[in-house]
Amino acid sequence: MKFTLPISPEYVAHWGLWEAVREIYQNALDEGGAKLTYNEWKGLLEISTETGHLTPQSLVLGTSTKRADETKRGKFGEGYKLALLVLARMQFAVTIQNGDELWIPALEYDEQFNADILTIQTEASNETIPGVLFTIAQVTPEQYADLQRNIRAEVVDTILDDLKESGRIYVGGLYVSTAKRFKCGYAFRPGVVKLDRDRGMVDDFDLAYATSRLWTDSGHSARVSELLEAEAPDVEYVEAHISEGSTFATDHYNYYVARHAYAIPVSTQEEIQRAAAAGVKWVLVPEKVKAMLHLVKSWFIPDHRPLLDRLKEFQKRHQYYLSSLGRRELEDIIKSLEQ
Repeated sequence: MKFTLPISPEYVAHWGLWEAVREIYQNALDEGGAKLTYNEWKGLLEISTETGHLTPQSLVLGTSTKRADETKRGKFGEGYKLALLVLARMQFAVTIQNGDELWIPALEYDEQFNADILTIQTEASNETIPGVLFTIAQVTPEQYADLQRNIRAEVVDTILDDLKESGRIYVGGLYVSTAKRFKCGYAFRPGVVKLDRDRGMVDDFDLAYATSRLWTDSGHSARVSELLEAEAPDVEYVEAHISEGSTFATDHYNYYVARHAYAIPVSTQEEIQRAAAAGVKWVLVPEKVKAMLHLVKSWFIPDHRPLLDRLKEFQKRHQYYLSSLGRRELEDIIKSLEQ
């Protein structure tokens, strides 16, 4: 029997060997008892499960035997079909031992569609296995080494503070994408951060919020201070994760004082001008650094302008925030000083 899947060979054109292997392997992990092995001499990569079975229904795009569970890696159900398409496009020979059947995917010309499409040829097998075995042939040792780098044995939330891992994001033990602006790499359990439809991209806000939580919980306050000063998105939301009584903000304050003594932190050109006019020492820092410092101590730039000028500026800036009684009272004070 032959199944035809009218999917263009150019679909998910940005996918390569890793994306295809990732989709098959994560489905195997969801099923349980997953194994990934490589025979260097034969160039065979094998991904197997101890249980489970592929049905013809699972070949229909948009269907899945899995429930829509956020903790499942293979939530969308299209993964292994697209993986077979990509492997066929890349001319890898693939066989699937599916219980007592052999499934063989290929790209074949179809007269009805006047195009190459994905086909799955099924036939009886000489043996029966309890689960499913995907075999991908012609995988080189170099390709396998690249695949190995993308798989982590431990499925835990962790910071990968290594230059080789900068920006690399893993979900459920599998590499997802590289967030180029991030200084470190990160691994998360499934469901901690939201992935896009083909699991090739992480939502920016979810990622920054989750990495900020990891850093806040890490206890590495000096490293967090460095990242704050570098305006790294890794720690963009650390304030949101600081609990009452935490020493995190105090540690950050002590880090700042050790480097800059008690110079006033400023973040805008206006603050620089005011500090310069007041003749005080100042340090230009990112807004996030200043906000963290203000959790411990309030910093004020001295203002040596005449009191009347300062009151008029205050009136101009805050008149819409004052009550009608407050506005009248301020006007009376300004008139008295002008006399």
